[in-house]
Amino acid sequence: MSKAKTTPVGRIVPRLLLALLLAGVAAMALFGAIAAEREHLSFEMWCLDMRQHSPVRCDARRSDDVKDYERYRASVEKFDRQRSEQKARDQALQDRLNRDPGAARR
Repeated sequence: MSKAKTTPVGRIVPRLLLALLLAGVAAMALFGAIAAEREHLSFEMWCLDMRQHSPVRCDARRSDDVKDYERYRASVEKFDRQRSEQKARDQALQDRLNRDPGAARR
């Protein structure tokens, strides 16, 4: 019995599929990290990453830095509320515009 020969295309396709699968997993991880980062930052992350203060200053938690952080948090929470309200309004409008004509009118 002779061995079945594998064509170059036959060897490339499984590798290509694996590469695409891995790229998809990496993309999902990246988008998950971005989404997690959009959540509220801790004081330490805000101080070190956004304000780029030294670790010593961030560990000291100066009162003016804490006040700035609280203003930042309040603005993020306000933005989140406004975005959520806008999404609800958009969805309500979308529901009204795409109403099923066979359904009972509201």
